[in-house]
Amino acid sequence: MADVVSLDQILDGWIDILQSRFKIEIAHDRQAAFFKAINQLGSSIGESEEGFLYRAQNRLLTQHDWAEIIHLATNHETRFYRYKAIIDLVSKYSREFARPRVLSVGCSTGEEPYTFAVEMNEKGFSNFQVHGIDISAPCISHARTGVYKQNPAIPDRYVSRNAAGQMKFYDWLKDFVSFEEHNVLSDQPIDFAQPTTIVTQNMLIYYRRESRIRILENLALMLPKGGYLITGPAEAEEAHWKPNYLERLTVASASVFRKSE
Repeated sequence: MADVVSLDQILDGWIDILQSRFKIEIAHDRQAAFFKAINQLGSSIGESEEGFLYRAQNRLLTQHDWAEIIHLATNHETRFYRYKAIIDLVSKYSREFARPRVLSVGCSTGEEPYTFAVEMNEKGFSNFQVHGIDISAPCISHARTGVYKQNPAIPDRYVSRNAAGQMKFYDWLKDFVSFEEHNVLSDQPIDFAQPTTIVTQNMLIYYRRESRIRILENLALMLPKGGYLITGPAEAEEAHWKPNYLERLTVASASVFRKSE
């Protein structure tokens, strides 16, 4: 390492690496928290701020290190039954398909996909599949275990509970749910063909306008005719996205688009 660099330069270095190598963008209001977390991670393996960046720039980190860095750089806010209105929309639109296939984009640790699976089973669906994707390897690893802190919103028939305050989804329900580590800004296709409904909530807000549009366009291309794309109420508007091959539906609780017949 030659010259000592400033903390601002170190932060800029991390932002550049994440953008150029992994197509990950960090919103301005999250950069300070990310920088604090990344420095704590470096310190845990005996590296200074500058030394940790140097190792990253020169590809001297392990795959595990990168998984932790990507995890720190992305948002993981989630919970079971987070937005009931959108959950109800998924159930409503799924009735239009013989085999509903629901894609949860930015699923974090899996609470949303499991919520969809529980709700669809409650509504009497028997032939459906839910697939969750997230860029964070630790999040996807957690989701695949199906183990969470006990939550009263999940009925006992779907989980076993233990004295330590945990619940685990039964295998029969987990058979309806799958997970995949995936970066929505990569060119790698999502391993879930023709989802009938795609849901992405509070993920697009962490990307620049151009990236939001690219993500929305790629997701829309996955839909079969008659399929639905659901985002948070303002996420599509903030990107000024107006696709001419999707019909915009009037829904107060979300931005909903339907692929034209």
